[in-house]
Amino acid sequence: MSSTEPGSEWRVEWATPTPSDDGYLDNIVLSREQAVEYGDELVMSLRVDGSMLRERGLDPDEPFAWKIEDGELLTKQIARQTFEEVAEADRNDSYHARQVLEHRAKRRIRNSQ
Repeated sequence: MSSTEPGSEWRVEWATPTPSDDGYLDNIVLSREQAVEYGDELVMSLRVDGSMLRERGLDPDEPFAWKIEDGELLTKQIARQTFEEVAEADRNDSYHARQVLEHRAKRRIRNSQ
């Protein structure tokens, strides 16, 4: 694990606007264990928007890491390079990080044409 890579208890996310452009950026998807830790095993995702990220001191245009601890959603900003390192690592969230990077690259290409 790189020294900049968040610990394995953290999950990485890079929120992007939803196709419906309803103001929300993305959903943080919880595992059953995370939902139970959050306090409601039926809550399987949390919607993310720019104001929620800014209230937590995060730049909505940049990637971040999150975890559920003692029933609370904890977040921290991470660098783009760190997000890319996670995508290349052998972690539970690596596949998700690779998919996000691929989606963002395709969107950039589409928007440049």
